[in-house]
Amino acid sequence: MFGFALYWGGLRLFSFFLGGSIGALLGLIIAYVANLEGTASLIFIVVGLFIGALLGWRFIRTLQRVIVFLIGLALGFLLGQIVLPSLDQVWASSFGALVASTLVGGLLAVLLFRYIIIFVTAAVGSYLLYQASGQTWVMGLSFLIGLVVQIGAFHALGLDKKIRKKGNHA
Repeated sequence: MFGFALYWGGLRLFSFFLGGSIGALLGLIIAYVANLEGTASLIFIVVGLFIGALLGWRFIRTLQRVIVFLIGLALGFLLGQIVLPSLDQVWASSFGALVASTLVGGLLAVLLFRYIIIFVTAAVGSYLLYQASGQTWVMGLSFLIGLVVQIGAFHALGLDKKIRKKGNHA
């Protein structure tokens, strides 16, 4: 039901853990190389852990945005390859139209990313419920309920307003 929240929370936990682990390891290496013992080495490890956790979160968010944009570019390109030839002969050979459809796909993926995640998590969750029950109607009903609940929670919590105010799209 709350696939977006699970995705976003899981991404944060993963990035904090990964960055913190790398930071703590680097702090341990620095303490070892500097021949520090006791409290001084512990301070380096803890500081490395916190700095690594923050840098890990920034890195994963940036990587996520780049990947989403690249996937949108690919989907825009594929859609352009399918749709443009069917429009007219002028558009079929136009490189500019293909580039435009590719860029539009990338921008739409970045702008609609949260809704895409909500849609995908609702679809995956409903498919899992279908696999468990074997009833097709369960899949359709759970998909609709999942979409309504997630989008409703997204708007009820004011996340859409926070995103627009911040200008943050991932």
